[in-house]
Amino acid sequence: MIYITRLLSHTKFLTALFFITFICVIVTIQTFTDTGLLPLNKLNVRNLLILNLVFFILLFFGIAIKLYDIYLLKKNNELGSNTSKSLVLYFLSISAIPSAIISIFSLVLFNYGIQNWFNKKIENTVNNSVNLARSYLADHYKLFINNVLLTANDINRNKKILIKNDQNFTKYITAQSKLRGLQNIYIINLDGDIKYQQLSNEKYKKPLEQYLVNASNGKPFWYSNAFEKKTYGIVKLNSYNNLYLYVVKNVDNQIVSFLKDTGDASTYYFKLKKNIINLQITFLIIYIMFTMLLVVSSVLVAINFSSRINRPLNKIFTASKEISKGNYNINLPSDKNSDFNVLNYTFTEMSEKIKEQEQRSNLSGRFEAWEIIGKKLAHEIKNPLTPIQLSLDRIKQKIDLDKNAKEHLEIIDNQIKNIKELANSFSNFSRMSKPKFEKNNISELIKVSINLYKLNYKKIPIFFNNESKNNIIICDYSQINRVLINIIKNSIESIEEKKLNKNDFNGEINISLTEDKNNFNISIIDNGIGFKENKKNETNPYYTTKKNGSGLGLSIVSKIIHEHNGKIFFKKPNNNEGAEVTILLPKINE
Repeated sequence: MIYITRLLSHTKFLTALFFITFICVIVTIQTFTDTGLLPLNKLNVRNLLILNLVFFILLFFGIAIKLYDIYLLKKNNELGSNTSKSLVLYFLSISAIPSAIISIFSLVLFNYGIQNWFNKKIENTVNNSVNLARSYLADHYKLFINNVLLTANDINRNKKILIKNDQNFTKYITAQSKLRGLQNIYIINLDGDIKYQQLSNEKYKKPLEQYLVNASNGKPFWYSNAFEKKTYGIVKLNSYNNLYLYVVKNVDNQIVSFLKDTGDASTYYFKLKKNIINLQITFLIIYIMFTMLLVVSSVLVAINFSSRINRPLNKIFTASKEISKGNYNINLPSDKNSDFNVLNYTFTEMSEKIKEQEQRSNLSGRFEAWEIIGKKLAHEIKNPLTPIQLSLDRIKQKIDLDKNAKEHLEIIDNQIKNIKELANSFSNFSRMSKPKFEKNNISELIKVSINLYKLNYKKIPIFFNNESKNNIIICDYSQINRVLINIIKNSIESIEEKKLNKNDFNGEINISLTEDKNNFNISIIDNGIGFKENKKNETNPYYTTKKNGSGLGLSIVSKIIHEHNGKIFFKKPNNNEGAEVTILLPKINE
């Protein structure tokens, strides 16, 4: 049952069913009007009406399922349900309602028109046309018979002259044919055989014997052949012994067509008038079918169009809900509609900016907290260190100690110095000044940072590749220099640590500078020991993997990059050897 429900509500199935129903309606209309492939009879009409009814029920059932789904979304307060409902109602109102109004108006207009078709004026016009045709036909036959009788009288009157010479007889009846407007004149006997005829190439058609018998009483006999479009006349020639005048006259094609059309139109008109109730029922059924088709098509268009618009909007609604929960990893897919593509791209870009701003805000908060902790630690550590150092110095001066005691005191002294250095590092971290943005050459700045180590670490080559064309950057020279020195120092220490375990190891550092429209990209790659633990901890203050490290180096680096509105990334190189640090710095800072 679920499968059937899904099938009936599927858009493609409903569209295909609509076109099948449309074809069925057309076939039904053609059958009703007896102009289609199927003959008009009760069996065909009944079967077609049942088939139409089944198709319409399936269509309405599928549409009802779709509308019920929209209702459930609204009831469950699903995102986008209000928009979907509003769009469906809107498109339904601007498509289905006008279709229904037009259909009803057309039906009323048809009923009004059909009543006018059969009013007294139209009926009188049809009757007058028939009477006019009959009158014309009567006049036509009357004129024809008069010409036949006049021709017969002339032939009877000139018998003595005509029978003397057959050639003269032929010429005479030929002249009579042209004078009277007759196509062919024949003089035949009682058997229908030709005795004399006019000069003509037309094939002779022998009249029936009964026609000759009908004309034997001396009165003219005439008849017509509608298919041949000819009129025939026979009259007995009283001055001749058993001879008859047989005349053929062609009827004008336009006149024949007019008479036929008038007769057919009159017959059809009175046939329709007799079956006016059946005609109204037929057209009522046709109009109902078309109205239902219009309404169904309007609803389908409304649902599909609203669904097409609502689908990308629902994705945006869902993405908005995810952002409200703190999930900024939103990547809306592309859409066929270019406008929605722009909207999706703008929304994704906006979520990225919100994510970046929140990360910056969180990072700024963390740095502020670390500064407070750093100040507190530096203060709390330095306060007891001073009297401890003084007391230790007095002990060294006043007490004569043996060798072991002196060594212990030296250890204590060294540890006090280490604690002081740590306290100073905390103090330096918490007292870092805000960057002073000035115009600098980033390429020269990198070279200066490299040169600080090149002389002292000749066994570790440092390579620099500059692919940037414009090297001007707005930054704090000393702070960016400090960043580069710190990262290069970490790379050198990483390489030296690796050498302790592998004497034949050759370390190297590769630095590259590239640019895009808005940023400089500095990449520092070494083949040392690499990152030992989770790289997310690398920028946390007081976190370190070094034996004697304070854990403040990369934290200071991260803070400086953050205050320059840049980004820093830590990862392993493609060959999985060593470490890669990438710094993204804006070209312009305000």
